[in-house]
This record gives sequence, structure tokens and C-alpha cells, in this order.
Amino acid sequence: MKNTILSIIQNEIPKGYIFDAHSIIDYLIQHHSDVYLDCYKQGWATERYHGYISKTITSFEGDIVERIGESWSLNIHRNFTGNACWKRLK
Repeated sequence: MKNTILSIIQNEIPKGYIFDAHSIIDYLIQHHSDVYLDCYKQGWATERYHGYISKTITSFEGDIVERIGESWSLNIHRNFTGNACWKRLK
């Protein structure tokens, strides 16, 4: 999962652009569904699993991303919720 998320950030998000966890999750589901499904832990609620993905993005902080706050965007259930927002650095 970590390598896939790193690849998405480096290869799909242009330098200087802002993105949120929902955009990474949607990209994973659309383009890397096997990785998305394979890393799910039995018994996790969707919110917990997506929190894990957000923490994975956070692990790149200071290197290729900078956290810039929160965003309000659509989640996979098509509900608006708050989530972490980052800027791609390099």
C-alpha cells in the first residue's frame, strides 16, 4: 500500500498541487483496486481503513508532501466529510 500511494503522489499529482485523502482513496479504488482490497484488515470499518490510508500519506510529510490543513470533499459514499489535505512538494 505504501509504495502504491507513493507512486500515485509522485506520478499522478503534479508538483505544487493540493490533494486530499479522498482523492487518493478514489484513485486507489479506480486504478489499484487489488491493492486497496488486499490491504483491508478484517473487522475494520471503512472510516478506520481510510484513516490508515491517510496516515500512510502522512508518513511522506516533510519529504514529498506538506500537510496544509483540512478539506471538505466527497467520500466514497458520496457524503461530504472533512479530511486531511496536503500539497505535493517535489
